[in-house]
This record gives sequence, C-alpha cells and structure tokens, in this order.
Amino acid sequence: MMRGVRPIVAAVVVCAGCDSGRETTLVVRTTLPAELRSVVEESFEARHPDVDLRFSDGEARASLQELEADGGPPFDVWWGATGEVLDRAGASGHLDGYEPRWPERSREPAPDDLWHVTLVTPFVIAFNREELTLTRAPRDWVDTFHHRWAEEIWALDPSQSEEGAVFVGSMLVEALRDDDDLNRGFDWLDRLDTQVERYASNSSDIVHALQQREALLGILPRATAEEARASGDEWLYYRLPESGTPTLELGVAIMRGTPARDAAARFVDHLGETGVATEAKRLTRWEPVSGAVDRDALPRDFEVAQSWAGFPIATDTLRAELEGWVSRWNLEVRGVGK
Repeated sequence: MMRGVRPIVAAVVVCAGCDSGRETTLVVRTTLPAELRSVVEESFEARHPDVDLRFSDGEARASLQELEADGGPPFDVWWGATGEVLDRAGASGHLDGYEPRWPERSREPAPDDLWHVTLVTPFVIAFNREELTLTRAPRDWVDTFHHRWAEEIWALDPSQSEEGAVFVGSMLVEALRDDDDLNRGFDWLDRLDTQVERYASNSSDIVHALQQREALLGILPRATAEEARASGDEWLYYRLPESGTPTLELGVAIMRGTPARDAAARFVDHLGETGVATEAKRLTRWEPVSGAVDRDALPRDFEVAQSWAGFPIATDTLRAELEGWVSRWNLEVRGVGK
C-alpha cells in the first residue's frame, strides 16, 4: 500500500509549492495554440515572478455569455479574439481601456480604443502551383476578372464565415476611401461574383478545392495558406495583390472589473516583446503588430517571400455597417449576374 501512496504525496508536495511567491493569479482567455501559450507563460512568469499566469479556453459565443452572467469577469484578459467579438464585448461595457507599452509596434493604436490589434493576416489569391504557373497567376485583384478565371474561383461565404464578411466589408470600405462611392464597391463585388464558382464556409474547403483541381484560384487568409504549406501542401502558392489587400485582425483587451488589473496590463505589455512576437509569428503564421519579429529566428523558407500592404480600413465604419452590407450583398450580388 505504501508504494501506492507515494505518488499522491509527491504530487501534493509539488503542487503545494506551485504558487509559492506568486501573489496574483491572472486568467487569460484565448484560443491561440497551446504551444504559444506555453512559451508566453514561461517568459511572462520569468519576468513577473509574483504572477501566476493561467490560460482558459473558450469560443467567442460562450465567452460573451460568461461575461453577461452575474458576478465579476470570469477571466482577466481576452487575447486572440476577433475585432468583431471584442467590439461586442466593449459595447456591452465589459472592456477596460489600456494603452499598451509596445515600443516597436508596427502601427499606432487609437488612444481611446478599448482593445488593440496584436495579430493580422492579409487575404491572398491562392493557387495550385502544379496546375498553374507563376507567370499565369494573377498579380492583383483586377486580374481575377479575366475571362480565363470565369467560374474558376472559390471564395469565402460572407453569410457563413466572419472572414468572408470582413473581406466583403473591407472591399466596400476601400471603395468609400477611394471616391466615397459605395455603389462602386458593390459593382466590384458583382464583377467578382461572376467569376466565383463557389462560396465556401471555411478556408480549409478552399485549400481542398485547389488541391483537387476543383478551382484554379482561391481567395483566403494568408495564415491558412501558410499553415497548409507547413503541413506538407507544398503545391500551394499565392500572390499578395499589388494594389493592397484586406486583412483579418486578432486583438487583446483587459476586462472591466478584473481584480488583477496591474498584472493584466503587464501581460498586454509583454506581448510587445520581440521574443513573444517572433514566437507568435512562428506558431500562428499571423503577423504580429504589437512587436518586432526577429526574422533571423524563423526557419528558412518559412513563408512565401512577398511584400504586402493592407488596406487602411476605417474600422468604425466597417463594424457599424458590416451586417447591413452583407445582407445587401446577399440580395444584390450573390449569383445575380449568372
């Protein structure tokens, strides 16, 4: 019997010392990869030995429901949620604004923002390199309107995927920025619709369609394409449109009413460390904006080497109008010209 007791006693002794010297428990809600969480936990606790950092899983809808329940917030920081989700949390009064100390961030946040972008990924025009040569592949969005791509494109469904909705909305905001003509933006989407063979509910379906030669081109986030390439789909290639491209954003926010406000602020600051930004890039394939990436620390041939520029999106307009724009797209664009 004594041999059976020892492991239990040892476990108790180890756990009893787990939190020694740590005065504050900080709970971070995220769906980012477990390997990235481990890296961040180790580096953060090494720098802040008084904080016990813990991560909790939770999809967006369930997390928002938790916040609506009575009592204090069930987590202190929300890291890696989409802008649309964080906007909803902010509009409901659940976020506590904080200006991060990110000395090497790639763009300046608005001082009154309740949350801040940490990771972005651009939309790309993907294709099967075994089916389509580089010289024939489109270099920009306008090239996708050529007759050779008629009903040869798969894109994300804005009614079934948040990524698809952001793509449609970003193209409309870009039209407004260019000449303040929303109709021109819908005309552009209509031209694209005539080229689209199918709207997919997720990016993985588009990758599969390219692999099976069911589509010649696919419009999808770069992070998805690079994740597929890293998993062995070396046939997959893409172009980053020369005139610019919409981007997806993931953010971080401190929860209003958290008893660990100081520790939460230190965690947000920590995301701007070069080591953290580099690991975030390596493990998610998204591009950090909170800190500089050490490119020399990334594996050789880590990603397709192309420069890109994201559209300077008016996020307030996008978030305020997106639902109505997607409804109009369904009525006036989807399949109308076919």
